Amino acid sequence: MSVYPRNLSAFLNRLSGYYKNNVKMNVLGSSDAAHGDTIQVDLPTNSIVDLSSLAWSFDLTWSATGANGKKHHFPINAESVINRLTVEVNGQTLVNLSNYNVLWHALLYASATDDYQRQRMVAQANSQTGASNGTSVEVTTVTGALTQSETRSHVVDAWVGFLGSAKPNFIDTSLLGNVRITLTLASNNMIGGDDAASTQSFSIANQAFSIDVCSISDGIYDSMLDQMLASGAPIEVPFKSYFSYSSSNNTMDQTTNFNVASQSIDRLWAVARATDGAGVGAAGFDSSAATHLTTAPVHAIVTKNPAFFNYETCNGMNFHFQVNNTLYPQWQSTQPQDWWQHLKLAVGDQGNMLSGSYPNALSHYLDNFFVFACSLEHHTDGDERFVSGIDTRGASTSCYFKSNQGTNTTDPNTGAGVRNRTGAIKNQIMVFAECTSSLKIYANKVLEVVQ
Repeated sequence: MSVYPRNLSAFLNRLSGYYKNNVKMNVLGSSDAAHGDTIQVDLPTNSIVDLSSLAWSFDLTWSATGANGKKHHFPINAESVINRLTVEVNGQTLVNLSNYNVLWHALLYASATDDYQRQRMVAQANSQTGASNGTSVEVTTVTGALTQSETRSHVVDAWVGFLGSAKPNFIDTSLLGNVRITLTLASNNMIGGDDAASTQSFSIANQAFSIDVCSISDGIYDSMLDQMLASGAPIEVPFKSYFSYSSSNNTMDQTTNFNVASQSIDRLWAVARATDGAGVGAAGFDSSAATHLTTAPVHAIVTKNPAFFNYETCNGMNFHFQVNNTLYPQWQSTQPQDWWQHLKLAVGDQGNMLSGSYPNALSHYLDNFFVFACSLEHHTDGDERFVSGIDTRGASTSCYFKSNQGTNTTDPNTGAGVRNRTGAIKNQIMVFAECTSSLKIYANKVLEVVQ
């Protein structure tokens, strides 16, 4: 769209009239926000913007009030505060991604290399003087009347969906009209604690967005666009979109039903979380309490990871997806090693010695970072975008994520912990359908979104 073709690169050793700079964008309305609030920002108009450079900087204050000696665990990753991400182009909804923070952690747990995890400790993960970088801070309230708070400064610069996957990532907003990004902040339930009577909250201040803006004044770029639009052919921008679905179950003998109408379902993701009657991460449902396993060997972040972002098998097995009458994969297994292999195959990391993930032991995968995924698209070695997934448009397509209840009452690797949920403890299943969508741009800012 806004880059020169590779077959012309031999004639373009120099870009004449090229200009690039990073600009700051203030949010619409107040720069302060709290749980449940929305934050809006407009991209620069009549400009070529580099979506890969989009960054959100802010000060994040966590607060907790409770009885003497009660503990509160704050989420480790800054992206935890985003519950929904919406992108509107010229008044038309392009992206409406709910449960953003749940999806973000699933992708992070499944594919983050050690180097990337260490890199995030600088600006995206909670850290404080005297504590290990990247380890969530635990606050202990002194008395019920005294509020304990911690403030962190973060910069979120990696995004899921259109903002992080549009190709090309250089977008000319003069062709689109107004581009508005809306973030809906999460609820306070994502904060962990061991006191059901405690109150926890967070707030954001001093926030702003920034992005790279460039211009090309040699006339070649403008003539290319004018010629293409005048021919009637659209400029097509493919990107990844995600749709979320959930169910609550007493056991892992469950079937989560969902329907997706898309030109290409590329991958299916699923996570499971333990929950009580008040919901995942509700006050008193602490990730370090007896309702969760103490994994061995001990992982650096597990003991203080809030329950909201603790994904576990909940003693399930035989995980698989079903689209109409076809199973993905076509066979099921009771062995955790097979589930892990399916995940690595889905993200393209099977056999890759440079790949990474959060678990460094099978017990971590089972008890704290469980993600099950299946790829339905053609893998490529480069960054090409082939629409090769399942096309479910114009048909009644029924999709399912299924599993069975296991029989293990202890961790098969460590002999410790109980995965069976009893009493008020239930299991929440969250499924995400990853699809390839397309934004088609015609003359006079006429847009078409193909999901």
